[in-house]
Amino acid sequence: MPLFYQQNINATTKMAIWAITEPFSFFESKVKRVEDERVISHPIKQTQHLAARLLLQFMLPNEDTTSIKYASNGKPYLENATQQFSISHCNGYAACVVGEKEPVGIDIEMIHERVQKVAHKFLHSTELEKINKISTSAQLAQLTFFWAAKEAMYKMNEKVGIDFSAQLRMDALATASKGTLNASILSDAVEQEVQIHYEITPSFVWAVSVI
Repeated sequence: MPLFYQQNINATTKMAIWAITEPFSFFESKVKRVEDERVISHPIKQTQHLAARLLLQFMLPNEDTTSIKYASNGKPYLENATQQFSISHCNGYAACVVGEKEPVGIDIEMIHERVQKVAHKFLHSTELEKINKISTSAQLAQLTFFWAAKEAMYKMNEKVGIDFSAQLRMDALATASKGTLNASILSDAVEQEVQIHYEITPSFVWAVSVI
């Protein structure tokens, strides 16, 4: 399983991406099983899930990654660990971010036209207005970026019932292929400012949300 990419997000947070090239049997032999592991029936999803778990083991070699529990919004966490983490996967890749103290969130998404069909569900009117002003050829990558950024924010927030359109807000478009942008989580009448670290490649987008 080749290490595809690593980056220090800040002094206390790091992320990594692995390219998934091995079969399910490889990951099954390497990953420590969790007692209440969620049942995943689709074979490709099974492989992606175990790849993300193996990446977590790689990034937290001193932690017992079999002690994974799940928050109310589905976010996994380690019961007795001091470090925060978030994992994600898509077709061909697994991603993980680890932070020492503050909550973190990560998402990785393939750039695909299907995001256009659900854009109205996660974009605020002000965000949609920005995207409509750029060329049609550039809109698909921007939509994917907004989706990945908001998924990362949702994972970091750890609360159910979040409205992606109304409560997760991006301040600007991603004008560069790689960088950092400001964003906001509006929850319980409180606005939390976060930073979105991201990269837009020709085929996929990753986004990390940190405080």
